[in-house]
Amino acid sequence: MVVGEALMTGEIFVPAVVANVRAIDPGEVSVVEIALPSEYEIEGVKYPIRDRMSPGTAFLAKPYGVRKKKPQRRMYTRSNCALHSEGVIETVINHTREMKSDTSIWWQSEEARGLPKSRGTIDLLVGFNQNRTELVLYENSVRCETNNLLLEPEWPSMEFVALAFSTGITPFLSYLCYMKSSNFGCSDHHPGVRFSLIASARTPAQLIKHEELLELSRMFPFNFKYYPVLTREWPDSWPYTKGRITRVKGIRNGEEVVDIQPLLDVVPHIRNVHLRMCGGGSALEQLRLGLRQSGQTPLSFRSEVW
Repeated sequence: MVVGEALMTGEIFVPAVVANVRAIDPGEVSVVEIALPSEYEIEGVKYPIRDRMSPGTAFLAKPYGVRKKKPQRRMYTRSNCALHSEGVIETVINHTREMKSDTSIWWQSEEARGLPKSRGTIDLLVGFNQNRTELVLYENSVRCETNNLLLEPEWPSMEFVALAFSTGITPFLSYLCYMKSSNFGCSDHHPGVRFSLIASARTPAQLIKHEELLELSRMFPFNFKYYPVLTREWPDSWPYTKGRITRVKGIRNGEEVVDIQPLLDVVPHIRNVHLRMCGGGSALEQLRLGLRQSGQTPLSFRSEVW
């Protein structure tokens, strides 16, 4: 119990069991599942813990930092949804190879992979509800902004194109988990959401949940389209996009010239959709440049950079 820390800082971290660490591409990308405890005791009182995270938001954890040799505060976007898996939080974590991201090294290590067997825990941030009757798992966004990917309440009436670079697919997996649990917003009087996911990865091994997404597109052909993109390696029989979805062609007047034709080949009606993007900062800047240089303006554009 961390009562002292909670009283001093106003933050409450609870130990949650790391239930699974599954390598997608060993040493590079892993899917992690974390199980919240059902309750937590503070000053002799036990409070229930609730998971009410919205699709597209992130939670705060304290994984171990290899270089600093102590736990570090890190935000992780959730890849499943509370509606479908309350209390079991899934995320996708990659090895970023950046000096400041020493926790990403640890998540790919044998020590982290051994946590499910040893019932090892990681601290997650929670907070009291308004009436202080329960603890609620923290989420980083409470309203839709241009720099976050919290899913809009009106999503069933919208058409989205989501562009995901590598583990940038994570918030969109949360969307799809939620949408599937909600029958993609379909009813007797409404056809529901139209959602296209363009997922870019370097190699086939790094395509996250590829087969599941293919199956989902077969189950809901009107509502969901899946376009996997491979940028570095692909089999001879690969039927989808090869190479980058946005490509720098050169420099003109000190500015990169970005070709987004591969993106337009997939989504020629991009002006009529709500565009969402998650990935690195350079990918975001190239996408913005390419849209501006080609005169393409989506109905709305929101993005999140990791």
